[in-house]
Amino acid sequence: MYRSRDFSLFRHSLRCLVLCGLLSVPAMARDADPYYEHRDEVDRGEFQYDDSEDIPWIENETEVLAVPEEDDLVELDIDSIPSGLHLSVDMSRITVGEKDRVVRLWLWVRSDQGAENGSFEGYRCETREYKVYAYANPKRSPPVSKAKRPRWLSAQSGLRRNYRAELLQDYFCGIRGTRKPDEIVQAMTGTFERETFMSH
Repeated sequence: MYRSRDFSLFRHSLRCLVLCGLLSVPAMARDADPYYEHRDEVDRGEFQYDDSEDIPWIENETEVLAVPEEDDLVELDIDSIPSGLHLSVDMSRITVGEKDRVVRLWLWVRSDQGAENGSFEGYRCETREYKVYAYANPKRSPPVSKAKRPRWLSAQSGLRRNYRAELLQDYFCGIRGTRKPDEIVQAMTGTFERETFMSH
């Protein structure tokens, strides 16, 4: 009789311990997981990310620079330009926006037949996009005409000979983000040292 009662008490105590242990798991989860209170909302598809405190990207006002001098144009060794065309860059006036991180520069394309055209362009490493702000043709008067509706376009068009994607990948953008103007020039001239995440 006493043994039976002792066993019943033991079984009752064990059941309480198990229940108490199970009941303590959610409490521990709530303490360890700061997002625990949102789990039901996530499961129901009702949880919304609050982006009200995110800082929106704003493009700086862009001033189109004057047409580059002939001596400032340096032909770039680039693989993805169509055969018979040559791409030159005004390396003396490459800029990177301090706030918007846009690389801006003059590009100049010449053909083997002597035709030539320039464009003042901007590039964003974060989105792999480019924008043409103005066009130039030395045979026109005036030689520079601003783009009527400049807009950001993807440089990842999938074209086989996409020199803009190559500019972004090989020259403008590094593993730590947008390069500085002097680093871009060094990359174009082959004097840029290999980057690492620990570089300053």
